Amino acid sequence: AEGRLPDTLIAAIGGGSNAMGLFYPFLDDKDVNIIGVEAGGKGVNDKMEHCASLTGGRPGVLHGNRTYLLQDDVGQILEGFSISAGLDYPGIGPEHAWLHDIGRAKYVSITDVEALEAFQLSCALEGIIPALEPSHALAHVMKIAPELPADHLLVMNMCGRGDKDIFTVAKHLGFDMKA
Repeated sequence: AEGRLPDTLIAAIGGGSNAMGLFYPFLDDKDVNIIGVEAGGKGVNDKMEHCASLTGGRPGVLHGNRTYLLQDDVGQILEGFSISAGLDYPGIGPEHAWLHDIGRAKYVSITDVEALEAFQLSCALEGIIPALEPSHALAHVMKIAPELPADHLLVMNMCGRGDKDIFTVAKHLGFDMKA
């Protein structure tokens, strides 16, 4: 529609399959920036209260593949933490581990608080109730978009509907849904 390739692609990653669907067609187009957004939970720190295996984990083996994982000092897999059940996984798909290692894609993390802010903004401004997974990607878009040139073509993967997450969001925003 624009007559040119996008400048930047952004998608949330848990295991990574929805993001790979967006990223794959552009892997050979080196001028297209690729950004995967991990679930940062309460923040990427030593407490491991997140699911950011690329930005806060280390290489290991799980389910027969070597990838980046949340693990303790002896390699035991740790339970991750995220408001988003779809991103709550202690590892990442091997394709993303490879893209990270070769530097083809950049990976960042977004906290639960930032994802909730993006969720609310999408509802208020667009009337779209997003799933919590793409709310993480949208939160990163909200961070970087103000600094981008007006003609920057950014494509974000808005995967999933938020009706499945409405009670989780309500609880975290302090609404009593029992009444």
